[in-house]
Amino acid sequence: MSEVMQVTPLGGPEQQWISDRRAYAAQEGVDHLDLDAVSAYQDALMARADGPEPVDPEELGVLLEVVAVLLGEHLGARHGMQWVVVRDDDGADLGLRDPLSDAVVFPQAVVAERWNAAEPGWIPPYVDWLGAQLPELRAQVRAQG
Repeated sequence: MSEVMQVTPLGGPEQQWISDRRAYAAQEGVDHLDLDAVSAYQDALMARADGPEPVDPEELGVLLEVVAVLLGEHLGARHGMQWVVVRDDDGADLGLRDPLSDAVVFPQAVVAERWNAAEPGWIPPYVDWLGAQLPELRAQVRAQG
């Protein structure tokens, strides 16, 4: 069975979800344009979760969403990617689409994977790695006409 993937622009609820998490990050003093600050924020969250006082799982979930939004907003600013809603047979997720190649990245999944691997300092190398992949993907699309 093949999955059909639909990519659509954000609607009001999705835009609000992103805005709320950006506003929270701003209250915390973290700007998506400062990748070192985003990375430090994620690392501090990891240290807090590993600390002696338990972190409420619901709060942790929201804070990881904040990290995902900061990552996504940075990818948009740095690499020209745009937030979209991606729907398939399993449901809908927020992603970032490169309009020049149609490549899609899912920041929440990326953050969750790295969180589960307990990998500090991964954000700047990831952003650089993705940036290095995009020119090749874009060239392939141009070559296909």
